[in-house]
Amino acid sequence: MQITAIGYHLGERLDLKLIKNSLAFHCVYTDPTELIYETSQYSWFQVFDYGSVVFFGIEKTVQTDIIGSIRKILALAVNELESEQINIEIVPDSPTKALFDKVIVNHINVDVAKIIMLNVAQSVALDYYIEQTNILLEQTAFFSDELEHKGRFSIKGKRLLKYIGKALNLKNRIARNLYIFDSPDITWEDQYLNELNAQLNLELDIRIRYRSLQESLDIIQENLEIYKDINQHSHSSTLEWIIIILIAVEIVNLFVERIF
Repeated sequence: MQITAIGYHLGERLDLKLIKNSLAFHCVYTDPTELIYETSQYSWFQVFDYGSVVFFGIEKTVQTDIIGSIRKILALAVNELESEQINIEIVPDSPTKALFDKVIVNHINVDVAKIIMLNVAQSVALDYYIEQTNILLEQTAFFSDELEHKGRFSIKGKRLLKYIGKALNLKNRIARNLYIFDSPDITWEDQYLNELNAQLNLELDIRIRYRSLQESLDIIQENLEIYKDINQHSHSSTLEWIIIILIAVEIVNLFVERIF
């Protein structure tokens, strides 16, 4: 028996309370950060407050309808979504194995599905934030190239402050939304679920990609701090020249008054 799990990231923080009160599906699990709905036997979908929605054993047309409903409920923009897919093979009496293109489990229930959906949700959210960070990194590299070749950069003043705010806001969103180092509560007392979670986490490179993401953000922040210091120094130099010119004008005026 084979089942497919596929996750999408909607790019926005989701209001789970509003979704729960509006979606016409059977909700089998709820907490402040996630909802799990059952559509049929061995078929679930999970909604995470940080923007990911993962479908487990659900047909593509139904996935499209559910995403459309969530967008309509929350008035979200329709745009292309990041996605992540993993195949699940059920082999009785087999140990857990997370391979390159699939995960092998010996049974399926809502808890096993939850661990798989959680890792897919984290992975697709990481893809989204990595893409957003790479955009900022490319823009930062452009300004650094300007500084190298022209001795100045084109972003200054309010534009620079807005750019710094954008980078800080992205870093804060990642810190607030991706709590990937916390093991789910259901793994604490279940060795099978703990092993499944650990193998998926390792196979999807969750921790490695998260660290790489943080390093990229640190590079962006370090560059922006340098840009800000250069901008402040340039502004201070301009003020100094204005003061010198005003003093010079005053001296000339005084000199002219004494002579004439």
